[in-house]
Amino acid sequence: MVSHALDQRLFERTDSLTDEHNSILTSTPERIGLIDGWLKVVQGNEHTELIEGKLQELRDQLQLNHPDPDRVRELLLSLADSTSLIAQGSHMQEQTVNKLEDLATTLRKLAGVQVVETR
Repeated sequence: MVSHALDQRLFERTDSLTDEHNSILTSTPERIGLIDGWLKVVQGNEHTELIEGKLQELRDQLQLNHPDPDRVRELLLSLADSTSLIAQGSHMQEQTVNKLEDLATTLRKLAGVQVVETR
């Protein structure tokens, strides 16, 4: 089981990727490590199997010499949609729902989608 502190750091590190100097196609050891961290969080959970597969594919894309920008955007949007669906689960605490929705918003921003905050 992954610790809550690790989860919190993953949320914070992911959110920090949305500044104007970050390209979604930039592959760095830190980004690959971030994806690996998320894989540890979702690994072995039947509700997150789809997310696990998309994260693995995103990691593989970013490790290529020339990642396909359209596929990377598609993966980010798919991950955002899946994260939002999980957040809507009836068993979620409000704090967790808010974090997951923030994560989905971050993923959409990384994919280049104009996001209007409604909260």
